[in-house]
Amino acid sequence: MAAPRKKSVARIVAVAGGKGGVGKSTVAANLSLAIGRLGHRVALVDADLGAANLHTMMGALHPRASLADFLDHNVDNLDEVRLNVAPNVDLIPGASRPGSANLPVAQKLRLIRAIARLDADCIVVDVGAGTSYTVVDLVGASDLKLFVVAPQLPSLHNAYALLKACVHRVVRKLSDDETQINLIDSALANETRARTIVQLLAVLRPMDPSLVDLIEDTLSRFGAGLVGNMLTSDSEVGAMTRMSPLINDHLRVSAPVLAAIRRTNSLAGGLRAGTGTLATSSDESFASFRALARTVLEADLGRLRGEARQQQTMPLWVSREDRPATAEPPPAEQPH
Repeated sequence: MAAPRKKSVARIVAVAGGKGGVGKSTVAANLSLAIGRLGHRVALVDADLGAANLHTMMGALHPRASLADFLDHNVDNLDEVRLNVAPNVDLIPGASRPGSANLPVAQKLRLIRAIARLDADCIVVDVGAGTSYTVVDLVGASDLKLFVVAPQLPSLHNAYALLKACVHRVVRKLSDDETQINLIDSALANETRARTIVQLLAVLRPMDPSLVDLIEDTLSRFGAGLVGNMLTSDSEVGAMTRMSPLINDHLRVSAPVLAAIRRTNSLAGGLRAGTGTLATSSDESFASFRALARTVLEADLGRLRGEARQQQTMPLWVSREDRPATAEPPPAEQPH
């Protein structure tokens, strides 16, 4: 009898966009298929809780179960609702119903833990648009954070706003000292005269050098990357590239352009489920998704997680808030 397969440590990849309509779900679906073709087991999670559509993209119109069953406690884990949609690729269908995009803290933490426990080599999480706490925390808890950007100014602005929200959210959660948190909030929450991360660190360093060291270490391995989508020219690719140094200057986060996906007819959408969203081998974008898949798989998971997370999948802030039911409940969420 063959020995049971040892469960692998899955790398968690969030695919976000800040703005709807940039092709975020298309990127998540094609990236998952590309990783599967390379021989790695993928769990594709449709965590766009307000507008789930990956099941139709993957040709599964009526999944027997979905993320709603997990949120309603009808099942104990996400492996119970996974649906095989391609070789090596399983889909966890999403839930689209009013209010589901704004999860209570306990539900949100339960979902983050459940995603991390999925049995796969790589977990791709398609998150919703906007900067809600659910979106920001799903992105923040991931090892790799892919921000899909279309070549229009609103898309660039919204992607940056989401990345900024994720950075601020993670930074303020690195401390459990109320004075430090209030200082961070006052520095980062003011949209008119908000400090950059560099300015914030200069203020914090005399007060707590160890906290500054922790923030700098966390941001140095934040795992962010830009995915240009629906591009039609080299000048649009250049616009994506020029975002990276601006992000580093203001947020102290490295966010290189990891893929530049051209607009093609095969990804233009269609009226039938499973058509117009998946790249074929003859499509120009096919090679781009394959290269992106290799980049994701070659990312140094040990460096991204750091020494403190070698034996666990949850970031520090999730572990801190993930307390037993008998303990004092986590503090109420504050604005980032």
